[in-house]
Amino acid sequence: MAERMVIIVNNGTPDRLLGMAVLVSGAVALDMEVDIYLMLWGVYAFKKDVVEKNKELIEHKDLAPQVEEGLKSAGLKPWYEMLKELKEMGTVRIHACGAALKAWNATKDDLILVDDVVGATEMVTAAKEATVALFI
Repeated sequence: MAERMVIIVNNGTPDRLLGMAVLVSGAVALDMEVDIYLMLWGVYAFKKDVVEKNKELIEHKDLAPQVEEGLKSAGLKPWYEMLKELKEMGTVRIHACGAALKAWNATKDDLILVDDVVGATEMVTAAKEATVALFI
């Protein structure tokens, strides 16, 4: 059985989602299976109508221009482009919390890259059984 990384995401800021995508890239490079579970703010960030307009960095806003330039010169793509490529390269599954979808009055079809809808029990079980479990 392959090693597995589980990431539970309850943050929707681009800087934290980029960090999450970088961690996923490391796991894919190590041939790990990755399951990403989106909770409230994670679901919000993956909404089709939010992805393109949600570009504001939350940490150290005064450094945002410098960080954006640094990311560009480092060749890092936006988090959602990285995840799309990583899903094609390895085993990366993205799951949305059903309660969070209801909170946003959304469906799976309103989200990008999401494979299915799950409940809290599945998230806890997955984290319990994973080789690496992270909360972002």
